[in-house]
Amino acid sequence: MTVEIKNLNKTFKTHKKELFSLTNVNLKIESKDFVCLLGPSGCGKTTLLRLIAGLEKKDSGEIIKDGKLITGPSKERGFVFQQYSLFPWLNVLDNVTFGLDLGKESKEENIRRAKIYLKSVGLENTENLYPHELSGGMQQRVAIIRSLVNNPKILLMDEPFSALDIQNKHKLQEEIIRIWQKTEKTVIFVTHDVDEAVFLADRIVLMGKNPAHIKEVYPNNLSRPRKRNSKEFIDIQDKITKILES
Repeated sequence: MTVEIKNLNKTFKTHKKELFSLTNVNLKIESKDFVCLLGPSGCGKTTLLRLIAGLEKKDSGEIIKDGKLITGPSKERGFVFQQYSLFPWLNVLDNVTFGLDLGKESKEENIRRAKIYLKSVGLENTENLYPHELSGGMQQRVAIIRSLVNNPKILLMDEPFSALDIQNKHKLQEEIIRIWQKTEKTVIFVTHDVDEAVFLADRIVLMGKNPAHIKEVYPNNLSRPRKRNSKEFIDIQDKITKILES
């Protein structure tokens, strides 16, 4: 078992009152799973992801990874943000090796690893370019590689493709599936897009709000590669939409 969440609660306080962000969340995420957290805005998806990352502090409950409590950030959990989180003053290669340069490996070894990962997503000719010279899809691929090159056991992704046009979004969805299948990492992916969740996930965590909570964990047994126009795909979309609207 990779991650177990037990009786998790989180509130945000305003000057007038406490606002519940997550209420009594219980969830198990197994090793090598691809899990999507799916729900409307304000249902606590990103908060839950940040709690798993150790970027937020819970009010009560436990988040356990491999028998140990998560109390803060770790290299074992890579995070890909919604906005392209590249350093604008560094080129692509330096962006990818930034975290590696803080470790024990030599600069030469870090560059070698970074080049292998960049080639794996078709970015081997962008090493000397700066973020403003890249398309949105290319920037997000660099951000994903920057997380992967540190070899995390869990990849946490917060709506990473939401700002992209539909064509690039679909391309990167296919790319992340390819990377996941190759590396066998655990992926926890936040989205509000039913189509995206059905295309990507083995299990879809359906979340509701007022207060934020888990409504249901939906197993997605569609074979891969998945075809969006298939009857099975559309049927699952319809079922999930009805659960979210209930």
